[in-house]
Amino acid sequence: MTDEQFNNAMERLRDREKPADRAKEALKEIYEEYSAFIYHVILDVVGTRENAEDITSDFFIKLWEKAGQYKPGNGHRGYLATIARNMAVDHIRKYRKEELEGGRDEQDEAPDDIGRAVSGEPSPEESTVASLSVEQALERLKPVYRQIVTMKVLGEMTFAEIAESMSMPMGTVTWNYREAIKQLRRFGYE
Repeated sequence: MTDEQFNNAMERLRDREKPADRAKEALKEIYEEYSAFIYHVILDVVGTRENAEDITSDFFIKLWEKAGQYKPGNGHRGYLATIARNMAVDHIRKYRKEELEGGRDEQDEAPDDIGRAVSGEPSPEESTVASLSVEQALERLKPVYRQIVTMKVLGEMTFAEIAESMSMPMGTVTWNYREAIKQLRRFGYE
C-alpha cells in the first residue's frame, strides 16, 4: 500500500458520517495489508504469541478510534510501527507493574538464559543451528535485532523510519541491522 492509498483509507476511516461501510472497508484494507507486520512488531516486543495476538486486535480498535489524529506525510509504515511498538511496551510495563505489586521477584522467575539473550551472547545450542527455520532463527536474535529486521523486511521501512519509530539514532539502527544479518548468516540464512 502506498502512502497515498493509506492516506485515502485513513480519510475514509476518519469520515464515518458518510456511509459507515466506507470506513469499515478502509479499516479492512489496512488490516489485510498490515496485520502480519503489526503482529510481528508487537511479537518482537512482548515475546508471546497470545499477548501479540491480543495487542494486535487492540491495535486495530485503537486505529479506528484515533483515525482523526492521523496526519499524512510522515510515512505510514513508521506511524503504524510506532503505535504498535508503544502499545506493546505499555503492555509490558503494565504486566511488570502487576507482577511487582503481586510481590513476585522477577529474578526468581526468569529463565537462566535471559541474561545471555539480553547481552547477545550465544547460547550453548547455537552451534547446532543449521536446521533452524527462518522463524526459529529470528526468535534467537536479540529482541532489538528482531524488531529492526521485522520493520525493515516485513514493514519495508527505511532505516530513518525505523530510527524514528524506535527513538534510536539511525547509526545504531543500521549497526544493529548488520549485526542481525551476520547472526542470521551464521544460522544459515543469507
